Amino acid sequence: MFFRKPSVFDKPLKLFDVDGVALHFITSRSVTKFSIHTDEGREKLLIPLKGFAKFMDLYAYEKDMIYIPKGLGVLDVELGIGSVVYVVEASASRDYGLYVKRFREAKYVDVGDERSRRRRYIVIDVEDPSEKFLAGYTFCCPGCWGSYPPHRHDDKYEIFVYFDVEPGFGVQLLIDGDREEAYIVRDFDVFLVTRGYHPNVSTPVKGLNYLWIMVAVKGGRDFSMYIDKKFDVVQR
Repeated sequence: MFFRKPSVFDKPLKLFDVDGVALHFITSRSVTKFSIHTDEGREKLLIPLKGFAKFMDLYAYEKDMIYIPKGLGVLDVELGIGSVVYVVEASASRDYGLYVKRFREAKYVDVGDERSRRRRYIVIDVEDPSEKFLAGYTFCCPGCWGSYPPHRHDDKYEIFVYFDVEPGFGVQLLIDGDREEAYIVRDFDVFLVTRGYHPNVSTPVKGLNYLWIMVAVKGGRDFSMYIDKKFDVVQR
């Protein structure tokens, strides 16, 4: 499912809600305030891809992530001018605490060969309290393939949000049996993978960079197939 960047400002917009997995988009041209409701049985991640967001005494800056558990009531959020923020949510039954993960402290792995060289940051890791989420960022070299070699995980959904791609663009593929689709992607476009192989590639002009969020929609939160053990984990 592909979603072009909306032309909606200063108010949240729900892009999709599929099998208990939802994504909201907010971009601000002025200081913007909105509310997050946490009593509907869903855990959430609040992620600024540009600018910052704050509520209570917490700040999330560019590429940081705030984990928001269910059961906290209504949270009033304020965005800085020019911010672009996403809120992803998934059905949850467990109770965890609120916490912030800083992008500057995220560990990363360098993966791929000269045709698929990329750096993958893991911000919400397997050790972090969450019932459904694993999340981070991938930065691909210009003209390189990402999410490659092609792989699939039909028990987990994955959300891609592209950023800092322009003036180039990327191409996102989806391959599932006879279904073969290709989408041109630019800054703040969104792609939801519910099943199938999903490699992507950038133009030589600029690399393809994207936020990725994996959501365990079936079974437990086992992401071992996605964490490549053969690469050393490095602190940034």
